[in-house]
Amino acid sequence: MTGSIDEAARLYAAHDLVGAGRVCLDIVRDSPEHFGALHLLGVISGLLGAQADAVAWLLRATRINPGNAQARVNLGAAYGAVHRFEDAEAAFRGAIALGPPGAGLLNSLGLALAGQQRDQDAIAVFGEALLADPTHAPARFNLGRAHAVLGQFGAAEAAFRWVLAHLPPGTPDERAVGAAAALARALLDQGQAEEALSVTRAAIAAYPDLDPARQAHEALILLCLGRFREGWPAYESRWHSLNHEKPHANFRVLDLSAIAGKRVLVTEEQGRGDVIQFLRYLPRLAALGARVMLRVYRDLLPLARQLPGVETCVATGGDEPEHDVRTSIMSLPLAFGTVLETIPADVPYLTVPAGRAARMKQYLGPASGPRVGLAWSGSAASSGRAAMPAHALAPILRWPGVSFHCLQKDILPDDRAWLARTGQIAIHTGALRDFGDTAALIQSMDLVISIDTAVAHLAGALARPVWIMLAFNPDWRWLLGRGDSPWYPTTRLFRQAGWRDWDSVVARIAATPPF
Repeated sequence: MTGSIDEAARLYAAHDLVGAGRVCLDIVRDSPEHFGALHLLGVISGLLGAQADAVAWLLRATRINPGNAQARVNLGAAYGAVHRFEDAEAAFRGAIALGPPGAGLLNSLGLALAGQQRDQDAIAVFGEALLADPTHAPARFNLGRAHAVLGQFGAAEAAFRWVLAHLPPGTPDERAVGAAAALARALLDQGQAEEALSVTRAAIAAYPDLDPARQAHEALILLCLGRFREGWPAYESRWHSLNHEKPHANFRVLDLSAIAGKRVLVTEEQGRGDVIQFLRYLPRLAALGARVMLRVYRDLLPLARQLPGVETCVATGGDEPEHDVRTSIMSLPLAFGTVLETIPADVPYLTVPAGRAARMKQYLGPASGPRVGLAWSGSAASSGRAAMPAHALAPILRWPGVSFHCLQKDILPDDRAWLARTGQIAIHTGALRDFGDTAALIQSMDLVISIDTAVAHLAGALARPVWIMLAFNPDWRWLLGRGDSPWYPTTRLFRQAGWRDWDSVVARIAATPPF
């Protein structure tokens, strides 16, 4: 016998989502256009994480009863959960057309706009939400996030401070920790690292039982400040971050006094640049008597196999060698107790694989003048802090007598079209099978100019002269305010003067011809 919608509502109120869903399914089988059952099925599907199902049920519900604003709101939320932000916007605007919107609905519309990278439009809508309800903390928080995306860090800071000041005091609240982290980021983006650290530590102290990953924010600030003695231990909290890979069950931070004679498997972590930066530690492990084994991304294998003291190299995803101890390459600075004064900065610590240099020399042919290698965009993961359009490099290309060479394997379509029109930068993508070939190409350059990407790390590890163009809020490893890097002695840093201001960086480089 088919249950009633009242029974489904009772089960839903009792948090029996599965039971309520079963009743609704029975109702829909007998009455395919039962709005209440379709609507509740959509809500339940969303709560259970089946967002595609939620969209399907809610679409049916809104088609049957287009005048129900709540169904449209729920449909917009379901679209947002599957990143269909244009559809989410349409659903929310449909709900707004049915009656005066509250702050919650306007906040949802603002999020849909932000999801389309229409942050200026989102700011206007979050402002409308706050006019409707000045105490609406989610709208204030999201307003701050939109300001931060646009580099309006003072406005972002003000919004996040308001949220922290107006949340209920004394209540362990993940929103407070999130607001503190966002405020710390806005302060760091304004160069106020010490204040960012103070805010982060206050949040950790106030809510010690919440997400331990929040300590990773503290770690990144400490590392940015060069306070490695405190930063490396705190950095181990990165494993708790939702977007970070989880450590292997046998992972540990190495005890260097107990590795002699042990088979130590060091595994890759994060990006290629991170791995290249910390490969410097592997010969030091071998010098302490460890039998060093390395698991690394396949395109880095030709370089890793050149490292002295590394017994075995295997590719990520392949069979691992037998080992006694496992650690991550990003935990080696902690194991070695690295501080600014003890950074192992002997370069080069990587070498071009045998035969690659000769092949590249033959491929390039005789040099008619100085060669400059360029890299202006990297991986998708790094694009937020390090990417510019190729045409922004035009002032550098005026250096007389210099040949320019692209060091990137991947080139965006717009950049490729511009490069084809100008013909000023030689493209070598077909010759770059892996980072062994990239190393050979870099070795052939008299100077490398790169944004913060693996190419910059590789040039530094090869001891080539490299000028690195840094975003206004660079990664922690470049520290603050310095024009050099203690990790790479042959490096010179050119920092943005303002948010996304690549033009000033390029202008300073163009005005400093090295030849």
